[in-house]
Parts: sequence; C-alpha cells; structure tokens
Amino acid sequence: MKKILIKNAYLLFGKELQIVQNGSILINEHGTIEDVFTFKRNSENRGNTITNSVNKDNKIDTIDAEGFILLPGLINSHVHIGDSIGKDISADLDLNQRIHPQYGIKKTILERTPRSQLMQMIRNATMSMLHKGITTFVDFREGGLAGINLIQNAAENIPIKKIILGRIDFNVKYEDIKTTTRFLKNGKDTGSKGNPLRNEDSIEECDIIDQGNKIIENCDGFGISGANENTDEMLRLYNKIIMKYKQEGEGERTELKDHKKDPVVAIHAAEAETAVMESTKNYKKTEIERTIDTLNPDIYIHVTNPSNLDLQILYQNKKKIVICPRANGVLGTGFVPIRKMLEYNFELGIGTDNVMLNSPDMFREMDFLIKSQRAVEKDASFLDAKKVLKMATVNGGKIFGLNIGSIEKGFQADLLFIDKYDLDLYPIHDPHMSIVHRCTERQLKAVMIDGNFVLEKTSIR
Repeated sequence: MKKILIKNAYLLFGKELQIVQNGSILINEHGTIEDVFTFKRNSENRGNTITNSVNKDNKIDTIDAEGFILLPGLINSHVHIGDSIGKDISADLDLNQRIHPQYGIKKTILERTPRSQLMQMIRNATMSMLHKGITTFVDFREGGLAGINLIQNAAENIPIKKIILGRIDFNVKYEDIKTTTRFLKNGKDTGSKGNPLRNEDSIEECDIIDQGNKIIENCDGFGISGANENTDEMLRLYNKIIMKYKQEGEGERTELKDHKKDPVVAIHAAEAETAVMESTKNYKKTEIERTIDTLNPDIYIHVTNPSNLDLQILYQNKKKIVICPRANGVLGTGFVPIRKMLEYNFELGIGTDNVMLNSPDMFREMDFLIKSQRAVEKDASFLDAKKVLKMATVNGGKIFGLNIGSIEKGFQADLLFIDKYDLDLYPIHDPHMSIVHRCTERQLKAVMIDGNFVLEKTSIR
C-alpha cells in the first residue's frame, strides 16, 4: 500500500470534531494517519507546498476531496447481530417476551434457525452497517464458543472491524427461568432457594471456567446478558476468569509488540424498571450495585433506569456507559437520563442494539437521540449535535481503548466521505447538526478503513 494524501478536505478534526474547511490528511503505508494539515481556504500556496513535499518521490497517491465532508467512521458500540433473522417478529411485545435470553422469542428463533441461514443474515447485517458508515461494531455474542465461531465465519471476508464479546452458555433448561445460570460448587447446590438443581442440569465450576477461558482466548472479552439472569456466584466467576487471564498473560503480553489487548467485560443493566425492581426484591440491591460488588465490569449497556445512587456508583468506579436510544424506544423502557449523565461527565457511547428490533443505522440513532431528548427536556438547545456525534465516533474509540473514532495523527484512517452538496444537506450552516439529523445512507459516498476504500458509491480517486 502506498501512502495517501487526501487534500482539499472539509473535515471534522480531532477529538473535538473541529471544523476544518480546507485540510489535508496524510495516511501511511499501514493505514494510520501520519499527519493532518489544517489551513485557511485561501492558503493555496501552502497546500501546494504540502502536496509537492510529500509527493516528491512519487510513492504517494493523491485524492482530491473537494465537495466532501470527511468524518471519522461511525462506531456501533452495542449490537446483537445474530438475531437479524427475526426482524420485527412480535413487534408489540415487551422486552422480556421478545429478547429475554432464557425464554424470549429470540431464544426460540436462534435455536430453530439453521446455521447457514443465521450466517447469511449476519453477513447481510454486517454489509448493511458498512453501507451506513459503520466501520467498527461491538457484538454481544450469544451461544458460547460456537456463537463466536459463527460470526467470525460469517463476517470473515467483509472489511469491517468487529469487537466480539462472548458469553458462557451451556444452553441448559432450568426449573426457574429467572435464574439462567446455576451450578454445583464443590459438590454443593447453589441454585435458587426453594428451587433445587436437577442432577441433569448440574454444571461443575471447572466446566464454567474452562468454557470461559476458551471464550476470551477467541474473542475480545465478555458481553453478559444481565445481572438478574446470573447468580452472584456466576458473576464472581466471570470476574475470576478475567482476572486470572490478565495475571497469567501479563508478562507474556508485555514482551510482545503486537500483544492482544486485555479482554473487556460489559453487561446490560438498568434497562427496564421491572429489571431494577426484580433485582431490588431478590437481592436488596440494584443491578448496578450487585454487579459492581461481584463482577466489576468495564462497560454498562443501556442504564436507562438508574437510581441517583447507581449513577454515583458508576462515576466513582470510573465505569463507561453505552446507550441504545431507539431500542429503549421500541421496547417502551424509557429515555436515558442524559442530562444527569452529562453532569457526571460520562463519555457516552451509542449502540443500535438488537437487529431484530432496529436497523443497525447510527445516523437514525443520532437523529432519534437528539430529538427525543430535546422533547423530553422541553429544551431546544439541550444536547448539542457535536456531543451526539462524538458519542458515535470519538467516545466509542475511547470506551474500547482503540485508536479509532478520530481524525488525528496516530489514529487509524477510518473515514467517511459525505456529499456536502447533496440536496438534503446543502447549504450547510452547522455541519455537526446536519450530519446528526439530516444525513442518511444516501449522502455517504465512500467508506475508508485503515486507509483502504472498502465502499465507493461514486468515484473519489
């Protein structure tokens, strides 16, 4: 791969998405941004000087980006891509009836659909994301190691970045559907009180640890369904597996240049009021209180119905939050308390959640978020568009500790080319707002990942 110079770019630069009306981006042979040059529109000589200096050895391809807005690739920080076979099935049912991991309709669909069909639907959803400007997605993967292999095989030849968070899953049938994971520890029944574990349902701790180790060796960490679906002991086991993995690999990984990042742990929490009440009733603690004590995850998903104490706990423990506004809307679970979250200065990420609930479209997610929050707050100036766009780009990179989501030196060249003269965008007076609430798949003309064009709807070069 040659170096690439993108010139005459109207770009959103750096972690603050600063508007640069005439900039140049130099991308090295490895797909990393080597430098970003910003200067005023009338500084034509300076632009020519940069072009001539980097192109003197004829080893650089030059792209004229006149007419395009360049922004970082969108990061879909939470999605369930495996259920894309069940789009809008039972669309009027509630959260548990549709997607509960033990008895929801989703579980039945996944169990009864042939692997080949699931793979095709995963491929379709992945391509859909790419066509909508999503350059990285984070998938909560059901089905244990088999589920991880399924998505890896399905998306193998699609040039999109994926972060896969697996889950321990023995697919066991239980007497008590409220507790999906129970097992024998040291020969002792740790099932729910009054619901003894059947012999055929018993799972040894060593089996759980063994599967957990295999999962984190083959993906990027754990994506756990929710606190109410796991006993305290199971949540502690997840934590034990992660801590042991980090300790055992610390010396080995520090000696390697390209060592694997430490696995991340994410969990759904406070998505619905009913879930919060169930946790308080059964454990005398909210889901967030329980999981901080037992699991200590890095990332919390949803947090739609937290208590004030929950938010305080998350802040004190420096936890990260990914919100899913449209999923909360379609399931009727409420609006995320964005104002309170911003007061705590959380760096929020955005996800589109289950494909069976929503199309994996970050443009629609941003549009819904800003408009619904302004309606809830009854404040036309609440939640400015730049903050929302950062949630879909910059913050996603920060949350997962990757050099993505920002156009700046040292970051991967994941870029979107937006037609700024499109009928629905031109004239653009506020680029951040125009992208957040007017931009769609139609205005996206090209997608670059690691300096390579992976999608071109029109000739850019």
